Amino acid sequence: MGGIGFEPEGGDSMKKSDSLSASSLGMLLFILILFLSSTSGFGAKGKSTMEIPEGSAGMIAYGSLISLKSMEQTLGHKYEGPIHQVHLMGYERAWTCVRPISAGLQKIDAFFLSGTERVPFTGAVELNIYPKDKARINGILFMVTDEELARFDNRERGYRRVDVTDRIEEFDFRGGKVYVYEGLPAPPDGSLPDKGTYILIKEFLDMVAGACDAIGKKFRDEFDSSTRPCAYPVVPYDKITWEKTK
Repeated sequence: MGGIGFEPEGGDSMKKSDSLSASSLGMLLFILILFLSSTSGFGAKGKSTMEIPEGSAGMIAYGSLISLKSMEQTLGHKYEGPIHQVHLMGYERAWTCVRPISAGLQKIDAFFLSGTERVPFTGAVELNIYPKDKARINGILFMVTDEELARFDNRERGYRRVDVTDRIEEFDFRGGKVYVYEGLPAPPDGSLPDKGTYILIKEFLDMVAGACDAIGKKFRDEFDSSTRPCAYPVVPYDKITWEKTK
């Protein structure tokens, strides 16, 4: 029988099938490589991983610190680090952190004009955040050194620094922590015993709003929608009078 070639039934189709299988396997391998390459910088939840340099920390700005000018005043120099728009998970934002008037050892009475009436007040209100399930606010992530962080601790009196490393929607972090300043405990609805004796200074509100506008309309709209309306009177600085207590 020598010299007579033997080919199993269906040989052509088997060759085509083998060729197709090899081609499919190659395509699957190619897609897998592309997928791994595209996700090499991401964590299990699709977050990008950020390395925090030794001796540094992340800081989330959600109010006045969104203003780069305000932040640089505390730093004492120009900020040249990274700036990221992020979301802080599990918090809501409200105008409820109150600061009493302080004038050293002098006793000062303060009033604002409402029509022709002089209305006394005892302090000003600023932004605060409160833990809340499923809540989410936008903000800015800065990177500062440990020494610079101490300056912000001094600035943010009436607030406490809280570790929120695992609450940033966009990033996982390695090598350091991320902090936010949370006001000392107070009701999130602004229902303080002396409510009505505090004001929101218009120029401060304008500064925060202007910092959001500088980032963009989308950021500003999200800021407004994720911030409780202020329950206190908004008063321009030129409507405020200060008098030494006799």
